[in-house]
Amino acid sequence: MGRLRAALGIAVAIAAPPLAAQNRPALSPDEPPAVVRTVPSPDSRITIPIQIDGKGPWNFVVDTGSQRTVISRALADRLALPVRDRVTVVSMTGRAEVETVAVPRLGFGQTVVDDIEAPVLEGENLGAAGLLGLDGLHAKRLLLNFRTGRMEISTSKQRWRDPNAIIVEARRRKGQLILLDSEVNGTNVAIILDTGTSISVGNIALMNKLMRKKKAPPLSQVTLTSVTGETLVGQLGLIDRIRMGQATLKDTPVMFADAQPFKELDLQNKPTLLLGIDALKVFDRVAIDFGRGKVDFLLPDTGLLDRTRFAATRRAAG
Repeated sequence: MGRLRAALGIAVAIAAPPLAAQNRPALSPDEPPAVVRTVPSPDSRITIPIQIDGKGPWNFVVDTGSQRTVISRALADRLALPVRDRVTVVSMTGRAEVETVAVPRLGFGQTVVDDIEAPVLEGENLGAAGLLGLDGLHAKRLLLNFRTGRMEISTSKQRWRDPNAIIVEARRRKGQLILLDSEVNGTNVAIILDTGTSISVGNIALMNKLMRKKKAPPLSQVTLTSVTGETLVGQLGLIDRIRMGQATLKDTPVMFADAQPFKELDLQNKPTLLLGIDALKVFDRVAIDFGRGKVDFLLPDTGLLDRTRFAATRRAAG
């Protein structure tokens, strides 16, 4: 049986988003984007340097699957951050009660976010000093440039204009963006981009549907460790084709499991896939626009294209 520690930052959801995150104004459209250089981490997730109240920086994992920013207990203790309330967090393995601390000011690049109430989890399970969640990316646009190793965070109005980009529409569900017009081995599927996990995770509804249609890959048992330190047993297989709009990935590792985030999003009975950072890194650039509800994908140049990971890409006429 294999063991995965790659998906440590997957989908930490909180019962109710903090009021400060709901009311926080977007960045001024005149501000330049915050540009930071991504730092390699052992499990290949993206980390960025974060300052807290002018101190630091510390490397936080950028986690688009997490509704809230999370801080490690060691860092919270080191900064003597005041304890607030206890909340319920949802990890891959289930629900857990944890305490929160007040983070007075969180900065990355040229972006500053005030008054975050962050759940506290053990750093050895997070695999980092913390997770930067959707409350730090509210109404912003996240551009991941995997070729240069740089990430830009800007307002939704500051668009990445590239005529070669593939644009995929998305809808919102409990703070998450779910890609429209997506398939796994020819089966319609809801896809959520999750930069907090290395391995992609599909739900049991997707695995069962692929089996009924005789399109499921050979599977082997694996174990995944969540942010709370608990484990989840699942089945790992190599998916032949994942299509998002006009872009199609080939031979993508996917773990199938009865994971708690699918239940929290009311998607346990609908074929759903959390697409991890390893799959996203196949592209040159990925822009996730939370304000516009769109995701832009840019394929590698033809000369650099890894044809073992891409299928034919279809473009609409005109």
